[in-house]
Order: sequence, then structure tokens, then C-alpha cells
Amino acid sequence: MRRAAVAGLTLFAAIACGGGDATRAGGASNDLLVVGYDREPDTMNRYATHILEDIESCVVEGLVTNDAQMRVVPVLASEIPTIDNGGVVLRPDGGMDVTWKLRPGVTWHDGTPHTSADVKFTVDAINKGDWKPESVDGFDRISSVETPDPLTAVVHYKEVYAPYQLQFVRGTLPRHVLEGRDLNSANDYNRAPLGTGPYRVKEWKTGEYILLEAVPTYWRTQRAPKIRQLLFRFLTNTTTRINLLKSGEVHLVALVPWDKVRELSPVPTIRLNKVVGNGYEHVTLNQRHFPAFADVRVRQALAHAVDRNLLVKTILDGQVEVVNGPIQPLSPAYEPNVTTYAYDTTKANALLDAAGWTRGANGMRSRNGAPLAFTLITQSGFAIRENVSQTLQQSLKAIGVDMQIRLLDGTSISSVWFKGDFDAMLHWWQMGADPELTLFFARDRMPPAGRNINYLDDAALTSVLYESDRTADVAARITLLKRAQQQIAALVPEIVLYNTAKIDAVPATLKGFTGNPTNAGPFWNVHEWEILPK
Repeated sequence: MRRAAVAGLTLFAAIACGGGDATRAGGASNDLLVVGYDREPDTMNRYATHILEDIESCVVEGLVTNDAQMRVVPVLASEIPTIDNGGVVLRPDGGMDVTWKLRPGVTWHDGTPHTSADVKFTVDAINKGDWKPESVDGFDRISSVETPDPLTAVVHYKEVYAPYQLQFVRGTLPRHVLEGRDLNSANDYNRAPLGTGPYRVKEWKTGEYILLEAVPTYWRTQRAPKIRQLLFRFLTNTTTRINLLKSGEVHLVALVPWDKVRELSPVPTIRLNKVVGNGYEHVTLNQRHFPAFADVRVRQALAHAVDRNLLVKTILDGQVEVVNGPIQPLSPAYEPNVTTYAYDTTKANALLDAAGWTRGANGMRSRNGAPLAFTLITQSGFAIRENVSQTLQQSLKAIGVDMQIRLLDGTSISSVWFKGDFDAMLHWWQMGADPELTLFFARDRMPPAGRNINYLDDAALTSVLYESDRTADVAARITLLKRAQQQIAALVPEIVLYNTAKIDAVPATLKGFTGNPTNAGPFWNVHEWEILPK
């Protein structure tokens, strides 16, 4: 910790404009706000990254975002297109046209106007096929984009796509910079993307930090944001991150680990901002990589073996709630009446017996000479996940299942899950405001087409999911999504654990911070932040 402290003070002195408050412990100021971040980004390209886009979203804005009330609100778009305002037209052939009106006067950071040509270029680049973004969901349902004028993009869908409002939540790619280039090797953009946001990348020092600087004339305010520099320090170890926060060398930590809340509550220089998260922690069971998971009885047995209430009460200090599916109570599409898996080792053992996995002399199970043994991966330095993993390991051992634990740093684990190179993974999905489930559970949405990393292959569920996507009527769509939740719970493709309450530690003097329950993240309105005098 002494070495970390010395390094931190040296870093502050080098970055802060003329020193000032930023070099002192507890010195959050409008000159510099230091963020303790749990991992280094794999890329700054919002469409390619496999982790939350907190840093990227400060630079590259979407046509829309999710606000603190989980509403979809326009950013680079001048309005949200709907059927009522004429922005959405359902065609007789079953397709759909969505007209995006862009805000006038918005420019990229190099002064080039942001136009509908950038919207079209983004769609074409993703659908061309020689570049694989993190997901193509929604884009592969687009047949073409028309640009009748610089501020109008008409997106033609092959079919009705209900989650269209979040299609461009990750923004657009600058055509004038990337046209004709291989996006896989455009490292100048991928490490310092051109955006329209309130900040731009000043420096990315691999393994240490990313420094963002305020754009001098940001389009929403016609001036620079009040906080002139944001320094994201990569601090993968939970204890280190929290200790530096307490000492004042780090000013803000998003997603504070739940077991650290009591420790931080008395600290007078910080404020704990809590919102109920629109996400859930779970264990992904990769049926492709570990074939035993393809048997629903095995998945049911594993779910019954976990005492989730005890996890929440002990390791998580009661900061979260046990949940039973991917759509959370915040959403109008939430369905509470689903199959649940209460802690029941007798039932778990009976299910494994019925599936042909018998206990040996050592108490562990096997079938046809193959042990029921797999490896769970999770994020290193994340004390809660390490503790939960160890508890899961003991719980499964009690029913004769051998689960080993492999810890990976936050950046590495992102590429591993995308490749599907794992047996099981303890992690969360932070969801957007739209309750789309197709991306996570449809049989044709396994990577790189989506995030079905359970590799669940169920035709009936897939049919309902796509029907929900192709339904423009909100009430009818909710009915379908509720049915899908019931099907998912019965299939138990993953062990659902608990809701991801979001607790962010921010300076007590920070004005404008609201937090955000969705995957838009806490930096969704960073241009409004300001450090007030003490």
C-alpha cells in the first residue's frame, strides 16, 4: 500500500495542472477527478468491447441513452422515433422503417459534422462481415439505411424489431476517419476514438490508467465540462481500490463491492449513492464446452445445491436480494411466477442419481468413467466473487460435484467469455432499459452473434423470443416476455443468484451525480458533474 500511495501521488503531480488540490489526499476538484476502476478496457471501441463502456461513453455518445429512471432519452438524436410521432412505420411486407432525426450543429471532436452518413456507415461496417463487433443483434435485421439529408437516417428493417430504440445506444462510427479501413486493426481509433462526447482521450498508459480531458466547447453546453480531467486508474484488487478511496488518492469508485459498504459508510469525504440495479449475478453453464450441462437434470441439481439466501445474508451483507431470472422487478416485463430452485440437497442428489451420475468411494460423482468435474472462472481481485466461488465449490462438493476455480483478471475474462472457452463463469449482466432476452438466450445468438454463452439451444424458447422482438404492441410483447421468463426458469440454463444493487462511492462535494440502474453506467450524465467548494 505504501508503494501504491507513492505511485499515486507521483501520478497526481505529473497530471494535475500546476499541482493544486489534485495532489493532496481527498483532493477531488474540478481540475482532476480520479476514478478507481476495476479493469483495463480491452478496447475503447464501444461496438467491440466486451465489458461495460463507462470510459468509452464519456467520449463516444449514442443517439440515445438510458437515464436514471430507466427511460430511453435522446442524445445525438433530436427525438425518439415512435409510431405516434411518425418516426416508425410498419410496412405491409412485415418490415419496419425507423427514421432517426439527428441534432443539428453536433460535430466530431475534429470539427467534422456528425451526420446521417455516419449512421449508415456504422450499419454497413457491422453487417459487412469482415469485422466482428461484440454483438450484431438488431443490425443483422437491417436491410439498408437511406440518408435523404445530412440529419435524417431512415433505417429499413427486414422485420419488426421491438428494441429498435436502443439500436444506436453505442453511437456511430466516424465515416470520414474509418471508411475503407480494416476496423480490426484501426488501433489509432480503438485506443483513442473520435467522438462527440464531453471528453476525449489524452493518454492511455497500458496497465496503469486512461486520462480523459474535457472538450473545450462541448455541443450540449457550448463550453467545457466543469471537471477538466478524468483519470481512470486500473486497480483490479478490491482492497487496494477501497483503501485508496479512503485515503483520498482515489476520489470515485463505481460499483462498490457490497461487503465494503459498512466500511465506507462513516468516511466523511465520500457519499454512497445506491440504486437498485437492472442486472443480475449468475453462474453461466456452458453446455457446449462442458456437455454434462446439456442435461437439464444436472442444471437443476446445481441450482438446488446453492443456498442463495445464506450467500446474501453473509458474504453480501444483505445489500442485494435473491432473484430468479434475467428481467428484474424494475421492468414492467418482470414475471415473478416462475419455477424457483430452493436450497434442497436431497432433491439435488436425487436429480444427479436419476441422470446416471453415481458416487464413488471418495463421495464424488462420475458416469461411464468420466468425473462430474468442471472449472468455474471468475474475476480475480474481486473479493466477493472469490468468496462466493469458494462457497459454491463447497456446496457442489456436498452433492458429489468437483468444481475447481480459476481466477482471471477483468480484461482477460472478457475475451474468454466471448470465445466460449470456459466451463462455467460467475459474473453479471447489466441490462439496458429494454427487456430484450433474445440476445442472451436465442439459439442463434451464440457469440459472435450475441451473448448466449450458455450455448442454450432450445427451439421453443427461441420462437417465443423472436415473436416478442417482432411485436410492436407493447402489451402483447410484455405477455410474450413473461412467457419467455417462465420457459427460461424451467430450462435453468444458468444458476441465477441475486440482483446487482449499484452502490457508487463519490466525493461528498460532487454535484450532478445520480447513478444509473442500467448498463448505461454511472457516467451517463458526466457532462453535468461539478465539484463544489467544501
